[in-house]
Amino acid sequence: MRSAQDINVIESLLQKSIEKRPDKVRLHGRILFLTEDPELIKRQLNGEDLSWDTQNPANNPKLRDDISTDEITPAHYCFYFDQTLGEIPYMGLKCGTTLPIGRSDVKRGGFVCAVSGKRRGKGSSREQSPYAEMSAGIQLVIAENIERIYKQNCQNLGLLTSTNFSLIDKIRAGQEIPLSEFTQGEDEITRQVIEYRSFPIQCGTPAEEGLSSAYQNRYPAYDPGREDIFSTHD
Repeated sequence: MRSAQDINVIESLLQKSIEKRPDKVRLHGRILFLTEDPELIKRQLNGEDLSWDTQNPANNPKLRDDISTDEITPAHYCFYFDQTLGEIPYMGLKCGTTLPIGRSDVKRGGFVCAVSGKRRGKGSSREQSPYAEMSAGIQLVIAENIERIYKQNCQNLGLLTSTNFSLIDKIRAGQEIPLSEFTQGEDEITRQVIEYRSFPIQCGTPAEEGLSSAYQNRYPAYDPGREDIFSTHD
């Protein structure tokens, strides 16, 4: 039986408007670089925008590799199933022996993008991780590579993902980014998931505007009795 908190996150997704994203997106806000150096993270949380050379990566501070979902949303916070998760992201992130990010730090910082190194999102499959990031204001995660299940969870919930570090310059310049940047190389269903910000748990019939029958067949209408509402699209 579902708890009241469990229903909160489901209801928030059910109420989410399924509208196709514009062909170009522009992100307004700051970029958080999840570095190995905890002092650099603290400086960003205190308002400093870290300089970043996308043309010469060797000149940049080392980014944290192997950030697990447990570091994004520590297990002891995963009993939350509502916007409280927006206070949690990266609270488990370790830089050496230091935990530089406190509760609500990311949300207060006005960050729209979080950048890290290799194998972002490793570990257990927990949908709370991208949901927490989104609830804190993060709209895009950039990493050298991204673990498959974490990436799929991001796509299902509407969080954009990329391995293209040149987007950092575009965000900081306030430039528009073609939506195709995030859909290229993806299969048809995944492309639609990204374009519509989430998989359509709201939709009841293939006649829903803008959604293909293939999309509907893959993601049937939401049934409150189903436990696999967050099933990934393998």
